[in-house]
Amino acid sequence: MTEKDFFQSYCKFADFTTSEYGKDDNIFKEKTGKLSAALNGNYSRLDNAVSGISGEAGEIADLWKKIKFHGKEFNEENKEMLVKELGDMFWYLAQASIALNVSMEEIINKNIEKLKARHPNGFSDKYMK
Repeated sequence: MTEKDFFQSYCKFADFTTSEYGKDDNIFKEKTGKLSAALNGNYSRLDNAVSGISGEAGEIADLWKKIKFHGKEFNEENKEMLVKELGDMFWYLAQASIALNVSMEEIINKNIEKLKARHPNGFSDKYMK
């Protein structure tokens, strides 16, 4: 199989394994309309929040990668940059909180409940397997 044939075959596979929502604008518009109704008109806010959280996580990870592997110094300037990016992430988390109509306290308390159930006696590496 040539390289061109391989990539064409892979693209056919990718198309075959993609949901209709992911490849048909009309079906996607219908789905987002339903999601918007379920979110009381907050689809755009949640979509922006989810995209923003992802982007900020990438910026944080990229800076950390450069500190760990590319010789960038961990200094006050880069620490400040990490803090600023974490702040941006927190802003997007607040947007998600608003979109889902839940308080930040509820989000944190749900996380505490989940982690207490997972680690009732403190961290255990049994969940790492």
